[in-house]
Amino acid sequence: MSGKKVYIVSVFLFMAVTILNSQQIFPLQDTGENGMIGIYLGKTGPARAFIDGKNYYPYYLNAKNIPLLRDEERRYARLTINGRSYDNLVLKYDTYTDDIIYTDDSLIYDNRVRQVALNKYKVSRFDLIFSYDTLFFRFFSKTIDSTFNLPEGFYEVALAGEVTYLIRHRSYATKVAPGYNAASLRDYVYKPENYIRINNNFVRITSRRQFTELFGEHSHEINRYLQSRRINISKAGKKQIIEVLRYYEVIN
Repeated sequence: MSGKKVYIVSVFLFMAVTILNSQQIFPLQDTGENGMIGIYLGKTGPARAFIDGKNYYPYYLNAKNIPLLRDEERRYARLTINGRSYDNLVLKYDTYTDDIIYTDDSLIYDNRVRQVALNKYKVSRFDLIFSYDTLFFRFFSKTIDSTFNLPEGFYEVALAGEVTYLIRHRSYATKVAPGYNAASLRDYVYKPENYIRINNNFVRITSRRQFTELFGEHSHEINRYLQSRRINISKAGKKQIIEVLRYYEVIN
């Protein structure tokens, strides 16, 4: 891969455009300054106006576990960027870099199909729609909400009601012991973080005792519910946590 950075931005054309065959490939044209690249929307018009970001390189190619969220599953996506919404996109989410990746076989530069890491600061939300469930992501930061007390970035909004439940899908890099006469490799371990907000701040779920204490006067009822449903909250999945939180909303 060339050492220079490649940036991809969308440029609006306020002129009539020729309708082109969707199978045609249009190479990106270098504009000179700072390696900037402009993709004119003559190919598909405003439908591609969301392409705003930088070139994304699949750095994990030699890893046993890649940090792309549910990469093997078929999905389509919705995206809201710069205040406009787009549907039926091919998006992936990198849980190590916190990047939304857009893929399109017609994005060609230096004879390679390029992937774009979209500008996260312009994306307000995106949804990944799988066969059996949908993940709703929002971008959170102190700039957007001064009361937000977690690191900025994308979080899945698993529940939004009397209780807010966020999931931070995270992967961490680890070194893998190399084989004989082989270079050391990096692997990626997926460790999602669960956060809930009942009153003011978001708190990460770490243990049963810490979790039940968050419910104040209802802590004993929540503890009994966990026991009756045999839920180990420190190992619970999203569905079980939502079940407990909905029970709290009923008794509160």
